[in-house]
Amino acid sequence: MSLLSSAPGRVNLLGEHVDHQGGVVLPVAIHLRTTARYEPGEAWEISSDGHEPGGAWERYVRAVIDEMGEAAEPGRLEIASTVPEGAGLASSAALEVAVAGALAPELPSLEVALLCRRAENARVGVPCGLMDQVASACAIAGHAVVLDCASETFFHLPLPEMEMLLFDTGVRRTLLGSPYAERAREAATPGTAAARHVAEERARVDRAIACLDKGDARGLGALMLECHGSLRDLYRCSFAEADDLVATLARTPGVFGARLTGAGWGGSVLAIVERGTRLEGSTLLLSDDGLGTTYAGPGP
Repeated sequence: MSLLSSAPGRVNLLGEHVDHQGGVVLPVAIHLRTTARYEPGEAWEISSDGHEPGGAWERYVRAVIDEMGEAAEPGRLEIASTVPEGAGLASSAALEVAVAGALAPELPSLEVALLCRRAENARVGVPCGLMDQVASACAIAGHAVVLDCASETFFHLPLPEMEMLLFDTGVRRTLLGSPYAERAREAATPGTAAARHVAEERARVDRAIACLDKGDARGLGALMLECHGSLRDLYRCSFAEADDLVATLARTPGVFGARLTGAGWGGSVLAIVERGTRLEGSTLLLSDDGLGTTYAGPGP
């Protein structure tokens, strides 16, 4: 019997780079997803549509398998995805969660997220927080996940009357080899610019939660613009293409707010807009449920 597991990417409305500092974040799972098909066998056979064996993508798959230990029984794993890599949409977390869901379908969603975060921290070497994995495993369609990364607890809040547009800048990055780890260490050092960003971003998240409670998309958008300025000037993870795009969007009718989404040094810009607003070069993002698994029937 083969098992099919699917997990979404995510965007983060607010709370950038506070997850690895134990803050509160507001991610939303999106309709772009990664799928893992697993069939038991005598040895591991791992493949991915459009990828050569042994690439960086396989490192994340192996990390989940290694973290599971003897609970992961060998077999064939086939990966497919519509989440673009390096676009700031948590493609690595979607891959991890999809694989874990295929190998351990009985595992509760939060346990899946925790396992995948451990795998990425210890076995890939990226000191990420829990946000991406929780968004991919624990989301509810039409809601933001309000995740406290210190207590590892969360709840859901409905999204305001708005739509989400994604603009891919075309600038790619991977967290491995980027200043991500260096900046995370700086953020934990009082008095640094990165630590100031984290402190101010925590306060913005508190205000954003109040906006979600009231259904205030315009107020949320203003906070997103503030966040982008801080990512540019204090955390120093933005780049010219994103800065120019956010400045243009801030002047565009129908746009409530916009900011770089994802860890930075490449990726995409997220804009929240009035319903029905369509802008050239954008992709409409639909919010999605988190991890789902279904038995797919006998394997080939």
